[in-house]
Amino acid sequence: MTRIVDVDSHWTFPWEFQIDKGPLKRFGAKFGDTSGVLAFFMAADLIYSLPEAERPDPKLFYPPRVQPDGTVKVIPDHWDRQRVALDPRDRVEWMERIGIDYCLVNPGGYAALYPLLDELKDRQAYIRECNDLLGDALADHADKLGAIVYVDLADLDWAIAELRRMRARGSRSFVVRTEPVNGRSLAHTHFDRVWATAVELGMVVTLHIGNTPSHFGDWGRIDWEYTGPNWQGGFLRMANCQNHQSAELFLNACLYGGVFERHPKLTVLVAELWTGWIPNFIRKAEVLSAKAGPWGAWPYPLSGGDYLRRNVRVTPLPGLGDWNTLDLVKTYPEMMVFSSDYPHTEGNADPINLYRPGLDELPPAIRESFLGENMAECFARTGDPVV
Repeated sequence: MTRIVDVDSHWTFPWEFQIDKGPLKRFGAKFGDTSGVLAFFMAADLIYSLPEAERPDPKLFYPPRVQPDGTVKVIPDHWDRQRVALDPRDRVEWMERIGIDYCLVNPGGYAALYPLLDELKDRQAYIRECNDLLGDALADHADKLGAIVYVDLADLDWAIAELRRMRARGSRSFVVRTEPVNGRSLAHTHFDRVWATAVELGMVVTLHIGNTPSHFGDWGRIDWEYTGPNWQGGFLRMANCQNHQSAELFLNACLYGGVFERHPKLTVLVAELWTGWIPNFIRKAEVLSAKAGPWGAWPYPLSGGDYLRRNVRVTPLPGLGDWNTLDLVKTYPEMMVFSSDYPHTEGNADPINLYRPGLDELPPAIRESFLGENMAECFARTGDPVV
């Protein structure tokens, strides 16, 4: 029987975009006006690329449900469904209906907000409480539901201690923001302790949308007319047009900086960042690592493509635009892994049937690898199997 591992599902809380109304409310004042929280999650990179005087008011993107004149804005049902308390038993029952053996579970968008806190101690306290909220929700089913937790890499001793603490609670993955920390690339040997700890604990590194900042610079200065009709549509689309950019920078740094050579059992999982860029990314790594290239001798024993195929896993998401998913599965069976994104709107409540009939036409070994065997082997090679 095929083991099925869902590498990117989600857990939502009713208050997650209203920090001042949930269990994290003590941090509310530190975030300031929480009406801007959702705007941060959806458009922060573009907003913060603009001079302060040119930034839009976050309230203009997502007006409150109750308007100033008392009328109530209608919220689509698929958004309201994410504002209800979830039951882990229901999640496990859903997994059993689908046939999923194990899920990595992301917290809601609230956890990704920690960069808004200026003080390191505040960020650490906030992250710890976010991690515990998800850990508490999943605690009774930790054999089926593995929390994906957060760490701030500004203090490695704290980050490693938090990974150990949450691994003891059942976590099998952690998110990192794909940006330098304290003036160092994450491929700097300073961070090797984190990657070594990940392997030791049997955890994988997750690069997930919302934590992969885009670098717009002055390209974002387009004299936006904030009073014009529907300007938000263009702004939000541009804000989300290149979320994979810093993930590529992270992977390139790990490849050319030797992280994948120094940590052969490390797995980096790329989630919700589309997949159309993957073929060219791998091809370019092959070209740049060719022994006969004009850049001098390649310093590592494996080719660039071989390191990526060994150390990187990518989960496609048809609901986000990955229409040629099965072509990628056939071409890169070593890298492609399955996820549902459930219960998010771009995910699917019946995620395996979403891939049919093409899924059933794949060679059995490739189909089984995609659905779970590939990811199960990534955990197993650390010495700590997940299923």
